[in-house]
Parts: sequence; C-alpha cells; structure tokens
Amino acid sequence: MTNQAKSKNDIALESLSLLRKHKHIIKLQGREFVTHKGLVWLAHQRGLKSVHTEMIHADFEKFLFIFKATVNGERGEYVGHGDASTKSVSKNIMPHLIRMGETRSISRALRLYCGVGITSVDEIVRTGN
Repeated sequence: MTNQAKSKNDIALESLSLLRKHKHIIKLQGREFVTHKGLVWLAHQRGLKSVHTEMIHADFEKFLFIFKATVNGERGEYVGHGDASTKSVSKNIMPHLIRMGETRSISRALRLYCGVGITSVDEIVRTGN
C-alpha cells in the first residue's frame, strides 16, 4: 500500500469516526448510512468553500430529474450526480422530486470530498410508502 493510499484510508476512517461521534450515521435494516446534515457539517470541517448544482435532465412527463453537484474546498473539486423519480422516492417525497435529485447529487459530491464510503440516507431507493 502506498503512502497516498494509506493517507486516503486514514482520512476515510477519521471521517467515519467523527460522523459516528456526532451522531450523523444511522442504522437502517442493519446497514449504516450517513445523513446529509452530517456530510455538510463534515465538509465544512474539511474546508468546504462552495457547492454548485445544475439540473442536467428534466423530464416532466416521466417525472425524472437528474442533477450534477460540484463541491470545492481545501481538498479540491469533486462532482457527484443524483436523480429522483416517482420510482425512487416515497409518496410523501413525490411533490419534491427536484429538490430530492439535487440533494442526492450534493450528498454524493460531499461523500467524495470527505472520503466517506458509505451511502447517504437520501440516496436510498424508497418505494411503496
């Protein structure tokens, strides 16, 4: 293992430790997920400077929205994509598909920026509610 790879691993372990300590990781069905709030908090701890989002696809007939988020800070620039459709959210979130797609893209970009390898809670596919 190279020093750079070990350093990235150390960052990831430290990130998870901080998120657990501050209760930003939750367990659902036996798996751990990080909260969006926790990712925003940790990114600010890691020198986050900006978040930019862009809707890259909107299909109002199929109710599918795809976003690209770019985060910048002391650790560099990272990009994440997120989508939301009637098939990927619960019934109570359906009126908020655009915001959910944007939130998912931000969470993915922040996970990359912070070195967090576990899925965020808002990325989980939820149907049938």
